[in-house]
Amino acid sequence: MIKLRVPATSANMGAGFDTLGVAVGLYNRMMIEEIPEGLEVINKNTQSFIPQDTSNLIYRAMAELFDYVGYEQKGYRITQDSQIPMTRGLGSSSACIIGGMLAANIISGRQLSYQEIIHLAATMEGHPDNVGPALFGGFCVSLMDDDKTIIKSTKLKSHIKFAVIIPDFFVATKKSRGVLPSKIDFKDAVFNVGHASMFQAAMLTCDMKALEIGVKDKLHQQYRKSYVDGMEDIFEKTYHLGSHATYLSGSGPTILSILDGNYDGFKAGMEEYFKTNGLEWKCMILPIDNVGAVVSEI
Repeated sequence: MIKLRVPATSANMGAGFDTLGVAVGLYNRMMIEEIPEGLEVINKNTQSFIPQDTSNLIYRAMAELFDYVGYEQKGYRITQDSQIPMTRGLGSSSACIIGGMLAANIISGRQLSYQEIIHLAATMEGHPDNVGPALFGGFCVSLMDDDKTIIKSTKLKSHIKFAVIIPDFFVATKKSRGVLPSKIDFKDAVFNVGHASMFQAAMLTCDMKALEIGVKDKLHQQYRKSYVDGMEDIFEKTYHLGSHATYLSGSGPTILSILDGNYDGFKAGMEEYFKTNGLEWKCMILPIDNVGAVVSEI
């Protein structure tokens, strides 16, 4: 039996559309074992639905790797207990893909390196900014270049924490990507290159003052805000409570703020704001996960 723990991730960090991501301390825990035949899927978190047939994403990721290495599939028992909310912009699908591929790689004789696995995972996901931190942990800069995926992971100081602000509704990634323009102005591209570069420099040097500048974006958030009622007001409230950078996590609708203190005060302030405005949102303060996916055989 293979036991795995894969962290949640937040991608599209500010100006870093499809390139910047971070792993946070919320997990999908899985146990996967080979059985003589068939497929058994056990979901220990009864508050979330996961497919129990071959459309299950963990199984599909396993099958993708098996096909790639030419391994003849048998039967599998997949047990999942995930804390990561689905379709909220916190990398729930990437956690399943990474977990499934890591397990399949062990079952099939460890034929692939982590670099090969990450490229296979990014190809399946369509972009690397969630699967990178899900596998390697930390703050990741990612890109896909022809036939390879390049991930650079940096471990962050523990005083940097993430306020994950989750609504009571979801937005499908496909729908959220559908509102993005097919072309952008050159000046907007230059804006994002500069701000994404500043954001990276600020994260790597823990320059909290520069984060608020670097997080500004002109590629996706302005188009997606129509799916998140009150997004601009929530952004403003987070900065009033001490956020150094606030952005739409992934394709949303979760909003994430970067903090370096007053964690309890921030959480209490956001909860009071939600209560006052009749919003069924919740706020969690999560640490950085600098480890990434953890795998063991039992």
